[in-house]
Amino acid sequence: MSNRTDFIDWLDEVEPALKAWGGFVVAKLTELVELEIGQEQFKSFFKVKPGFRVKDKQSAINKQNLKQYADPKEQMTDLVGARFVVLLKLDLEVVEKVLIEYPGWTRSKDRDPLGEQRDKPKHFDYQSVHYVVRAADDMVVDGVHVPAGMPCEVQIRTLLQHAYAELVHDKFYKGVGHIPPSADRLVARSMALMESTDDMFVQAVRELEAVNKSRDQWCAMLDAAVGPLIPGHTPTAQDHDALEILEEFRDLLQTANIEAVKVMLVTPVIAKIKAGQSQGNLYAKPIVLLVYWLLAEHPFLVGARWPVPALRSGFDQVRTHMGISSR
Repeated sequence: MSNRTDFIDWLDEVEPALKAWGGFVVAKLTELVELEIGQEQFKSFFKVKPGFRVKDKQSAINKQNLKQYADPKEQMTDLVGARFVVLLKLDLEVVEKVLIEYPGWTRSKDRDPLGEQRDKPKHFDYQSVHYVVRAADDMVVDGVHVPAGMPCEVQIRTLLQHAYAELVHDKFYKGVGHIPPSADRLVARSMALMESTDDMFVQAVRELEAVNKSRDQWCAMLDAAVGPLIPGHTPTAQDHDALEILEEFRDLLQTANIEAVKVMLVTPVIAKIKAGQSQGNLYAKPIVLLVYWLLAEHPFLVGARWPVPALRSGFDQVRTHMGISSR
């Protein structure tokens, strides 16, 4: 741009395209995330509604005055910015994945938190991910022409990073005046705490997912193997008593093999389930097969820890059928 007037005129001219491109980026990334994770998980995936903003004209002028870009159309990449806020770093990776894979734009990583942590391990700052995505070709969005190469800055933050940025970065470091060293240190400590908290949340979620995956596998096997013997049974994943049994004996099941449990489904057990299921209680539930295995492997421990009093009579029947004393 040759002068200030030309730059201002250009900003006025390009504003509709910036709005159209920002809206397209938000809509497309939102759509891609839903396709990636499924409709049910998507309902609560974003913790702040995704949106975009066009840079205030005076802010753009001030930045150009400061930076003196030779070609602000190419170099000023934050004239429109989109923001996505998710719960954890695991979720952040989902947005980053679909952004990278979409062929309708070119992209460059404007900020890499992992790289910053490697280069400056003792420095703490809010570690949101920044990309710049540019239209791969000329396109028309809602009747507005968006030229190839038009940039949009995309910020992807966790909820903790967003809180940090909103409450500290935007209001603290963008303020005017001297920042006391003690205040600066408090900010660094808060970011260190947030980073540790996020890591612990991720670890907890991974452990929970592993437990749920194991539980789902047991439920599917029991329903497939025993369900046909019990007409009208409640699916194990929806049976609160069965889930309580799975949870109570989770430690014992860590050494269990699904195939070994299925081996317990021999003719006498099948006959007993068919005869007993009409009376309700434990024999009306596919979880009964797992109880046979638990009693075969840990007869006294399982009896001492039996978690569902309402199914105690059925449990005693299984124990009697296996010839195991209650003492």
